[in-house]
Amino acid sequence: ITTVEGLASAEGELHPVQQAFVDHDAFQCGYCTPGQIMSAIGCINEGHAGSEDDIREYMSGNLCRCAAYPNIVAAIVQARDETRRA
Repeated sequence: ITTVEGLASAEGELHPVQQAFVDHDAFQCGYCTPGQIMSAIGCINEGHAGSEDDIREYMSGNLCRCAAYPNIVAAIVQARDETRRA
């Protein structure tokens, strides 16, 4: 089982989704961040990140009390694009 704590490399480099969340300020209070990040990875890996609407639909079960949804979607788009280039 991989948890959010196990995503960074041994050298401390953040996973592309973690870095994208930082880059886009996709978290505020941090309460939902682990679930959002793990779901975002699933969204990308399972091929559900084709469009912003697809991302919103896939991520709709993850609630954010701070309403950072636009930033979360932007972070997923960035991570999706970075992982496609890799």
